[in-house]
Amino acid sequence: MFITPMSPLGEISGFHAEQPNPQAGPAGLPFKEIFSTAIQNMKETEIISNNDTALLALGDIDDLHTLGIDATKAYLAEKLVIELRNRAMEAYSEIMRINL
Repeated sequence: MFITPMSPLGEISGFHAEQPNPQAGPAGLPFKEIFSTAIQNMKETEIISNNDTALLALGDIDDLHTLGIDATKAYLAEKLVIELRNRAMEAYSEIMRINL
């Protein structure tokens, strides 16, 4: 099967929100796990995109649309990590501005 069907969010590895955690965010995971999962996802998608680019250069790629899809996934994963970092820095700045 060339097209894989989507699975519900609860079945995706790394996103199990069944166990409540007092230090957890809205999804039920601590921020550290969310951030490390996003970084790992970014690394994996970048490797896949680089492999597709190498296959294109060698002429060994059959479906050109996969290259575009994988490149877009890598781009979006990178943007997600950058946005998570920006939000964490904004939250830290807000906490530092609190007068006690």
